[in-house]
Order: sequence, then structure tokens, then C-alpha cells
Amino acid sequence: MPSSPLLISLPNGLSTSGITSWAVRLANTLVARGSKAGLILHAPPPHHAPLHFPLDPRVRLFDLSHLQPLSQTPGRVERFIPHYRDAIQALASTTPAILSPNLLGDDYAIAAALSQSLPDRLRIVGWLHNDIPYEYHLQRHYAPLISAFVPVSQRIHATLLARLPASRHSDIHRIPYGLDIPRLPTPRPPLAGRPLRLVYSGRLDESQKRVLCLPYLSRELTSRGIHHQLAILGDGPAAADLARLCAGIDHIHLCGPCTPPQVQSILQRADIFLLPSRHEGLSVAAIEALAQGCVPILTSLASGSDELVQPSVSGFLVPSTPDDQGQPLALAMADAVCHALPNLPALSQAAHARAQSLFSLASHADAVEALLRNVIHSPPRPWPTSQPCAFGGHPGQSHAASGSVPEGAAQRLTDLLHSLQGRRLLVHGTGRHTLELAGTFAAHGHNIVAFTDDDPAKHNTRLWGWPVLSPHDPTLPTLATDVIISSWINQAAILARRDLYERHGLQVHALYPHNTSTNEPEAPARVSQTTQRP
Repeated sequence: MPSSPLLISLPNGLSTSGITSWAVRLANTLVARGSKAGLILHAPPPHHAPLHFPLDPRVRLFDLSHLQPLSQTPGRVERFIPHYRDAIQALASTTPAILSPNLLGDDYAIAAALSQSLPDRLRIVGWLHNDIPYEYHLQRHYAPLISAFVPVSQRIHATLLARLPASRHSDIHRIPYGLDIPRLPTPRPPLAGRPLRLVYSGRLDESQKRVLCLPYLSRELTSRGIHHQLAILGDGPAAADLARLCAGIDHIHLCGPCTPPQVQSILQRADIFLLPSRHEGLSVAAIEALAQGCVPILTSLASGSDELVQPSVSGFLVPSTPDDQGQPLALAMADAVCHALPNLPALSQAAHARAQSLFSLASHADAVEALLRNVIHSPPRPWPTSQPCAFGGHPGQSHAASGSVPEGAAQRLTDLLHSLQGRRLLVHGTGRHTLELAGTFAAHGHNIVAFTDDDPAKHNTRLWGWPVLSPHDPTLPTLATDVIISSWINQAAILARRDLYERHGLQVHALYPHNTSTNEPEAPARVSQTTQRP
């Protein structure tokens, strides 16, 4: 029985991404089964080239690439709403359409606005792809709008149960990704007389994927006498830095963005798949490697990794913290490569078998279809008209609360900056929270000396005239005495790493109270918190 029409929004368009691969596979499978499916394609953000994905001609495409990227228009979603409305009306006839926003708060904001004018024509499903505070906060913020929540991993499922009230637990449905698994893996020739073949496939990004450790890994393997080739597939903001680090290393091949068939062909020949990420949900790229019998070596993360591989049986998990980078992480991954070498054929067979048992496309599509049939009979959930639809506010509008900045944030920041007069201040974070408080920083930030940010792409740039530095910059103790965490959603994760600053004698200040039992931001109180050195 065909399911209700599913419309998946892709805020980064058809660019290199596991979420793009998931959406295309699912849409293709649904239309092959007689259901309706469509994709809303936004313009890719900078450093993400559009990529050709094989699409069934029955999948409806709604191309918004002529508009500014959604990620660059925080809070200004009005221009997108008519295009979404047209897509809903084109896809849904006798039954409501089911819309899947993804990744960005303002993608949900568009859904919220539409739910107010089309309550009987629309249902919203919230897919959770990443195990990060932003994802959970996004689902909680828009929970009144969402008919069903779909965590992709066991860890995300358990965390979401803890974050949502018990009255919504029956609306949470864990559905792992799925893909076509070949009946047998492609056999690899013996290693004798040929190089070990390594591959990375995915977005070339340092803040999440940590791709800049790959050249260090290659150099370490060479120093250990391991003859190898490393193919790096994809594109993204770290492409230029990666090319610079790989210059002169003949056995590293930067292949650029590759289509899914090209990725599959390379995985069929490769021995080992590398994924040095800081965080994941349930890596689609790693599942693609498993399916082809390419042995994954992954960083050991709280979410996803232990569901993908059985350590030393179908892959390897490398101990890692989010602050590990470059050479130290490369050494640990090189150790795992060495452990894999004596037993590659058995590991390959076990990897393929694990993909067959856990991640089949048929099982994934069955679960999604059952979910869609259930959701279509749920009552409408229009977004409350008393609340703004937009998730992000406009930069400088510090008086207004948003999904990223709670009510009272500007006053709290003002009070903290006044209390630290005479001190030299670093501000950790240059994201949405900071941008929305631009007016407060400009009016009261006379003793700020610099910003810091975890994203390497922002290092050595400037924000409102202030330099943006790495939190690992050795000059920080000579520049500043104190650090202010400018984040609400990610404050807990940053506080957990405050020793990065405190070991150099810097005092760290948090703007908001924090619920340690859930890692959720609490409603703001009047008095800011300061962490004291032990």
C-alpha cells in the first residue's frame, strides 16, 4: 500500500553529504514502491559544490538554488515559504503531505509558518541525524509542530527520550539508515605485491570530520614501512588546507566530489575506510563502506560508532576526544591500521555481513512507510501564533529571544561584561548566539581582545574588527585573563572542555545555568555563573 507523499528538504542541496545520500535513496525507493516523494533543493553553501546523484525520474524536484543559501539568511525565511507551499500543493492531492525539514532551525521555521496556513495539508517529521546539542534543542524547540521524531541511532534515541516529556515518547521512532547491500563483497587481491588501499569519503570539513589528520596518518604509515595509497573523496571548506598538507605526498589522491556510483567503485577496491570525526549520528559513509566489505576505522564516539562495527571483528574504534587533532590522532589511527593488516579478509567478510544484518534499504523503507502511514492519521499541529516561527534572530537584534538566544541574554551579557571591567576578555564562539548579540558586544565590549572558535575555517579571520583565534593558540595566556562562553545551546559541551583555558590560568565564565542531568540549557536566571579553578 503506497504511503503518504514525503517531501524532504535539503538545506545544502545535492552536495556531498550522508544526509543527501539518505534522502535520495529513500525518495528513489518510495517512488519505486508506488508512493510519492519529492526533494526541495536549496543552494549549497560556500565550498560545497552541487553533485550529480542518480534520481528516479518519478521523484519530484523543487529547485530553490536560485535563492540565497538558507544557512545565510538567519531568521529571514519569508522568501522560501511560497516555494515550499507550491511543492506541498504539487505533491499532495487527497492526503496531507509529510514534510521532513533537516539540519537547520530555519528549515523548521519554514515548516512552522506553513503549518499555520495549511494545518490540514501538512504534517512534520523531525529526523535527528547528529548527536549534538543543537539537534536536540531544535527538536525540543519545535516539538509542538512535530508529529513524529526519528532518531537514527540508539544513542540519539535514548538521549531524545530524556529530553522530551513522557507524553511524547510514543512519537519517537528509531529508524537506522539503509542502503542496497550486494549479496557478496568484492574480493580484494592479496596485499603481497600491491599497496594497502585506504579511503576517506565525505565532506572535507575539519570542525566535525577532522580531515586534516589524514596527511599526518599517511606520513606515519610511511614511517612504519607500510606501502599504501590514500584516496580522499569529497569537497568542503577544508579542501584548500587539505591540499596544502597533501602537497608532495605522491600516494595521496585528492579525488574531489564523487558521485555515488564512483564512491561505490572506489570502496569495492579499497581495504580500509577512515573516519576521524569528532561527532557523528550514524555515518552513512561508514555504512557504505561496510556494505562493500571495506573495513571501517572510526573514532570511538558516544553515538553511532559502536552500532556500526564490532571492534576487532568488523572494524576498529580508535579512542579519541573532541580536542584530539593532527598528529596525535593520526598515531592512534595508524595503530588501528596495523592491527587490521594481518586479518583483512576476515574483517572484510564480517563488515559486509554486519551491513546485511543491520542496514538493508528494504528494512529502512518498510519502517519509513509504516511511520508515514501512522503520521498521516495524527492530528494537525499548527505552530502557535503567539511564538515567532523563525529559529534565528537577525544580527544585532539582541532584545529579541530566538531559538539560539534566550530571553534576557543581552542583559546577562551586559551585566557580565560590566562585572569584568579592567580584565582582558576572550569570547569563545562566533556563531549564531554571538551574531545575534552583536549590539551588546559593540556597546559594552571595550575590554574584549579577541574571539576564539573551534572551527579552523574561522581562525585568523576577523569579526567586527576583533581577531578570531584557535582555542589552542599558545599566545592566548599573554592576551587575556578571562574567557566568556558565547553560546546557549552548546554551553555544556564547551564548559566540559574549559581546562583548555583554565590550565593556562584563564578564568572561564558561562552566561546561563546548566542542567547537568540532561545537558540541556536551562531557562536563564539573573546571575551569571563563573567556573572557579580547582
